[in-house]
Amino acid sequence: MSAGARLAIVRAAEELFASEGIEAPSLREIARRAGQGNTNAAQYHFGDRDGLLLAVLARHRDRVEGRRGSLLDEVERSDPPEPRALSTALVAPLVAELSEPDGGAAHLQIVAEVLARPVRFAGTLEAHWQAPSIRRWSQLVEPLLPAEAVGRPLHRRFAVLRFVHGELASRARERGGRGDHRLFASHLVDLVTAMLAAPVTHWTTDLIRPSTDGGRTR
Repeated sequence: MSAGARLAIVRAAEELFASEGIEAPSLREIARRAGQGNTNAAQYHFGDRDGLLLAVLARHRDRVEGRRGSLLDEVERSDPPEPRALSTALVAPLVAELSEPDGGAAHLQIVAEVLARPVRFAGTLEAHWQAPSIRRWSQLVEPLLPAEAVGRPLHRRFAVLRFVHGELASRARERGGRGDHRLFASHLVDLVTAMLAAPVTHWTTDLIRPSTDGGRTR
């Protein structure tokens, strides 16, 4: 298959995954939307739905990674890292996707669904979490978090990622690349900064502690 045909399938999947949900369109429907005469083309070249999903996400990864990497370079030049700058490094590269004409808004909606369904998309999520800029961001954020919020069961960094992508997906569905996103972005950075800094209350820590039967409230 030519590179052009592969890209057509990925773009068709991106559009349908964003508008209908990742699991709604069949691989045959995606191939037809891509203008492929062979309706098994998507399955043949990407294996299955998850393989095609990874290809969709990979199409945008370098762009987001480049933006975030530059911002994290700036963060690392300050000692200690400034919390709002770290929040900006997470949020700003994704807000830029809202104005990216080649599938940026669809990309945000797809990632939000992946993060909202961590059990179903565990493999895809693991690949996303291993992106170099997310690893760097996580390592820089960890010292700023309350100790109880770093690991399971709270895992605040993941909660923040899910929140950010949920907000961005809503914005993408409503406005896409239209309009000025600066106020939206600044407010989202404010919220992320506050979420990262929020203390873990004693009400929550009481629920984290193992109960007498060895269980734990989830």
